[in-house]
This record gives sequence, structure tokens and C-alpha cells, in this order.
Amino acid sequence: MTTPNVIFLHQPSPGNGLTADTPQQRGRLRLNLFAGRSLGEREFDIIQAYTEQRLAPLLSGHAPGIIQGFEVAAGPVPLENSTQTDWLFRVKPGLAVGGDGRVISMIFPLAQYWQTQKDDYLDSRSRALQPLANIHGIYFLTVRRTLENVDKNGNFAGCVRDELDMLRDSRIETATSLSLQVVWEGDAAVAAAKADQHLTINRLLAEHLHTDWFAADGAVPIGMLAVEHDTILWFDAVAGRFPARPDAQYWTFLSHTTQSIQQHFQGQRVADETERQALINRFKLAYLPAAGVLPGLFVSDVAMLPKLQWFPAHMQIEMAPIAESQVEALIARELPRTSIDLQKVSGDRLRLLLAVPDTDYRADLLDLPFPDPHMQQDLYRYGQKAFHSWQDWVVQYDVLFKQLTATDFASSEGQRLFSSIPERIDTEAEGQPMHPEVFFAGLIQSSRDWQTATAGNVINADLPAPYSGRVPAPPNDVVLDFNPPASNAADGLLKQYLQTSREIEGIEALIDDLADLLALYADMQRSQRQQLDHVSLSFTHLAGGVQGDGSGLTVARWLPEMQFATKIKAPPQDN
Repeated sequence: MTTPNVIFLHQPSPGNGLTADTPQQRGRLRLNLFAGRSLGEREFDIIQAYTEQRLAPLLSGHAPGIIQGFEVAAGPVPLENSTQTDWLFRVKPGLAVGGDGRVISMIFPLAQYWQTQKDDYLDSRSRALQPLANIHGIYFLTVRRTLENVDKNGNFAGCVRDELDMLRDSRIETATSLSLQVVWEGDAAVAAAKADQHLTINRLLAEHLHTDWFAADGAVPIGMLAVEHDTILWFDAVAGRFPARPDAQYWTFLSHTTQSIQQHFQGQRVADETERQALINRFKLAYLPAAGVLPGLFVSDVAMLPKLQWFPAHMQIEMAPIAESQVEALIARELPRTSIDLQKVSGDRLRLLLAVPDTDYRADLLDLPFPDPHMQQDLYRYGQKAFHSWQDWVVQYDVLFKQLTATDFASSEGQRLFSSIPERIDTEAEGQPMHPEVFFAGLIQSSRDWQTATAGNVINADLPAPYSGRVPAPPNDVVLDFNPPASNAADGLLKQYLQTSREIEGIEALIDDLADLLALYADMQRSQRQQLDHVSLSFTHLAGGVQGDGSGLTVARWLPEMQFATKIKAPPQDN
């Protein structure tokens, strides 16, 4: 018996100065190969594990996603020898990096029917103890790397066992397969997908900009599809395609927004204004990326007075020029900021940058914009409203404070009633609204003075506005009235209040004096009554009566008729 000329491999030796005792270091064991050695399945696995361990540090810092290739074309096709159709996914070769840092490479095109994809996904959910009756929702179509035994096909005779022969090497290959990854499941997801495909995708991508869509098992999304009870509604190859670069979600969001714009407008330049407006009104998006390229139909009359279309009324928008060579760098810098909500008022401010050829670009290109006639007419209207408001204020001021003088405040009542009053504004210098024509004339003159000082006392007669001397005309629908308010001769309410307070004080003093006089009169009546009682008592004694018998009153009645005579006292007689 002849011994074959074969040298068998010995045990692998540690690599990179490591020992083979620690279980964590087994992946770094390597083989020292030389001619004549037999390379079996176990040795091949050791070489592959060692290679992947050495490449892992290089790929750990690489962003997951698609590096190149993996373009997907999908659509219903007729089945062979059948009248039915099924969706077929055709995936081109490509290279990607999974979420686990491993490379996914496919060098041959891949074609797979939806029925096969559906069965595989339902089986995987059952094995994961998450069984589903059917597929119903929105999903990512993903590619992943798997290991398969390519020599076990089951095509054996009935008397032969179909398991692997443990006495020979088995062939294991790294294969790329398709799978599904849940984005949004349920009836609500299907209803949104059926209502508007692009609007639903726009919301999902914008509201999940910080979601890590790369699965831990290394799957990489290459498309998005909506399924209703195992029936595909639509497939979008852009919405689920994440490039292998930082902030991949933002770039996918931008790519889908660009695709939606291109598919809706198709590069149209509509001349008819009605058709143009109808085309713009039919375009629906809920969010915009922070940077990107918008269709030219959204802006008209750029060379004269730009008019904006489609943007919501609450959005603050300004315009500025930019050199064409700076557009891509600007998008790459500003894109990862956030998304712009077009439906909620969030204080977003949008800047529209007009790309100008580098030969024509300069920094002050829009420093002197063309005048806005609508704003000029609005200034007239606002000036009229401000003047009427000032008129109302002056009228109300006079109603309250007219005819009040310094002496009114110096009095005790004035000091008690008023601490201070606002000063009336009667001149433009102090706050009276300025006449619009005066405002425009002053703006033109100040601009000309600035331009003259800047240009070295040289005045250019062809200067644009606001350096020109043309005062804009007022609007035709407004009758300008800047007459001063009519004068009112009546005293103000506060003046009347002060005068009435003074009159009340005088009346109260008069009442006090009258009360004192009445008190004196009462005292006099008491004195007279006392005197009368005394006289009556004297008459009673004169009549020889007693108090209360009326004899004193009788004598008093006789008084008008009584005549008094002098009684001469008799001289005293001598004893």
C-alpha cells in the first residue's frame, strides 16, 4: 500500500504575540502554510476567521450602507407556464457594509420572486417566535450575508442518507440573500401607503432621521415596499437606499425629495400661468431637507421682482446669490441640520440661494435689489392706518385732558386727583406718524448722501432705487387723508371733574354756614321764648293770679288798650 504524498496541518499557532489559551483569542489564531500542506474545511475556517479579525478594525470606523451597486428593479412579471403574475426583484451586483461592520459583496445579479421572499420572511418570524398570518405594512428590502452548505441539495437516491458525509469536507460558501425589515406595520401604515406614496415616504424619512435602520445582524436596506395582506402595493428603490457615508438618513431623505420633484415636474417649464399654478398645487410634501435643489417653477421673475409659489404662508423666506461651484459643498455642510416642517409653524427660516455662474458671481450681487411696488403701496396704507390711530389718540387725549393747566395741578384737589398725565404728541419729531412721501424723500436723500460720501462726492444720475429721486406713487385704492384732527373747544372730562369737585366743595361750605346760622336762630328763638314766659309770669303776678290760670294772658291782651299813668309816691309823714 502506497502512502499518499500529503502533509497534514498541525494545530494553528497564536498570532500577533497572543497565546491560544484565552477563548477570546481563538479568532486570532493563524496557520503557517507552506507547499504540500492539505487545506481542509476546518483549516479554511480558521484562515477566514483570522482574516476577518484583521479586517474588522479597518471596517469598524466605516459608516454602514451601500458603497456601490445593489440597484433594484422590481415589478410584476408573468410566471413561467402560468397565467398568473408575481413581483420579481432584480438586484445588480454591489458592495456594502453592514451594521455589524462586515462587508456584503455580490458579484452576480440576483433575481427573486415575491412568493419566495414572503415565505422566507414568514418562516424567519416564526423561528423568532413572532409569527405573522400575513405581511401587512411598510418594510425595507434588505441584503444580508449568510453561510450556506452548497453541496447538500437532497438529490440522492432513496437508499442513501441525505445528511452531510462527516468523513469528507463540506463546501460552505458566503451567499447574499434578500430579506425584509419592519418600518411600519398595521392598517394605519397600509392606509397611508395607499393614500399617497411619496407623501408617506417623505413623512417616514423625515420623522426618523435619527433612527438607526441598520440591523445588528448586518442587513443593509436597498429599497422600500408597501404590502397589503401579502400583496405588494408599490416599491421605491430610492427611499430605502442608504449610502455608506455619515448621516446616511439625511442623504436618503434628500434623494427621495429630489426624486419626488423630478417625477412630478419632469423638467417642465410651463408657459401658461394657470397650468403652471395647477401643477404646483398638486405637488404635496410634508417636510423638506435642510439643504437641496428646488424646481425653478417655484420662483418666477428672478431678474426683476421674485415671486414665490408653493411655499406655506407661515414660512419666512429670503433670497441670496451663491456661486455654482459652492452648491455641492453647501448642501453637504447644511444637510445634517434638521428637516423643515411645511405644515406646522415652527419658526423655520428658509433661504433660497440662486446659483450664479462663477464668472458672474460677486458678493454684493443682491445688495441693491429692485424696489418692491407692493411693499411701497403697503407702506402708504400702513402710514394711513398709523395716522388714523394717532388721530384717535389725540381725540381721546382731548376728551380726557383738554384745558387742564398748571394751576389745576397746584391746587390741593388737583394734587389729590392727578399725579401726572401723559404729554400730548403733536409733531412728527415727537412721535406723530410721518407722511409716507416725507419718509420716502428722506430715505432717498439719506441714501444719496451715503452713496455720495462713498463714491467720493460723485453722484451717479443712473443710480437704482433707493438712490434715485423717484418717490413712489400712492396706491389707487386708498384715499390719503393726513389732515390734523378737528379741535374740540369743550373742556376735558378731567377738567370737568376738577371743576365739579371744586363746586361741590363750595356747596358743602355754604351748607356748613347755613347750618351755623340755623343754630344761632334756634338759640335766639329759645331766648325769646324764655323772655316771653318771664313776661307772662310777671303779668300773672300783676293780675293777682297764679301761674297757669291764664290771668297773665288776659292782662297781655289788655295791653294795647291799657294806659299807664305815673304814680306819684306820697311824701313821708312826720310822726
